[in-house]
Amino acid sequence: MLASVELENFRCIEQARLEFDEIGTGVVGPNGSGKTSLLEAIYFLAHGRSFRTNVRSRLKGPHQPYFRVVASVIRPDGSPVSCGVQVSESEARLRVGGTDASSISDVAELLPVQVIDPSVHRVVEEGSSRRRRLLDWGVFHVEHDFLGPWRRYQRALKQRNASLRAHASTDLVETWTSEMSLCASRIDQARRVYAEQLAPEFSRLGQEMLGAPVTLTYGRGWDQAMSLEEALSRASERDHRIGTTTVGPHRADIGFRVGGKVARDRVSRGQQKLLAATLVLAQIAVRARHASEPTVLLLDDPAAELDVDSLGKLLAVVSRLPVQLIATSLTPQGLSGMRLGRMFHVEQRKFTSML
Repeated sequence: MLASVELENFRCIEQARLEFDEIGTGVVGPNGSGKTSLLEAIYFLAHGRSFRTNVRSRLKGPHQPYFRVVASVIRPDGSPVSCGVQVSESEARLRVGGTDASSISDVAELLPVQVIDPSVHRVVEEGSSRRRRLLDWGVFHVEHDFLGPWRRYQRALKQRNASLRAHASTDLVETWTSEMSLCASRIDQARRVYAEQLAPEFSRLGQEMLGAPVTLTYGRGWDQAMSLEEALSRASERDHRIGTTTVGPHRADIGFRVGGKVARDRVSRGQQKLLAATLVLAQIAVRARHASEPTVLLLDDPAAELDVDSLGKLLAVVSRLPVQLIATSLTPQGLSGMRLGRMFHVEQRKFTSML
């Protein structure tokens, strides 16, 4: 559970400290006041990246040398632990429990966080990288042995691509090809098992949210009839020509169908948002089977691009899931129907407790 968070120089927020309710916390205020920046800071601490930008320098307040986010987290046994990150132009420093941490995964394991924001529809309409990150978040939180092979594969992929671009010897390229192949089957197996757990939850929640049959499929990133080594060998000439690896787990994807039809470009923006939200909520439902502590769900302006009926369906599903909710809205009325034990008003980047 997320007990509190402190921000310093994060975007427009010079300094803030908020304590959260174990069930739900609401934050209301006008556009540009800092509501989304608060959620973004929590997400950054748990993921090591923003859900709004890939440029870290944009997260730092104007003319500030660094930004800092520190959270107090309550473990399932009731004991508190602090975790924090400080990012400057030259370095990013992580601390967990008062000691330096080497990887954001140390924080992610303590603080499982997901977000549904107005841009969540991009999960459906854009390329596979967003969907793959979501998939791997879910696998990480139910299969802790997944991280080792995934890291080994990413290192080997980076080296193989560098060797291809440098027109290195065939032996060197093959060294990294072999390393990738050793890790690929374990990555694919973990993803496949997870997708098998995820698909029925996605279908069940999707039917409720969209009022139509929805399905989820998993594609591993290379021909099902081949080992990765065979697929890489077949793609070798093309890979050398374009200087990058074109098959493998880094090309994995998940696909969606609504009413039997491919969802991308066939549903409205509001339906895309509901479909992407369904994926996030289905992942939370699957994680709940494997963990005793709730997922922290960041719900940013849930009414955006949803009609009253669709918003009601979204909030009905959220209310049944084991989440610690932190939700934002322009007005208190936008948060009606949610179980909120605390409320904050924010204006000109200053947070004031209302409840």
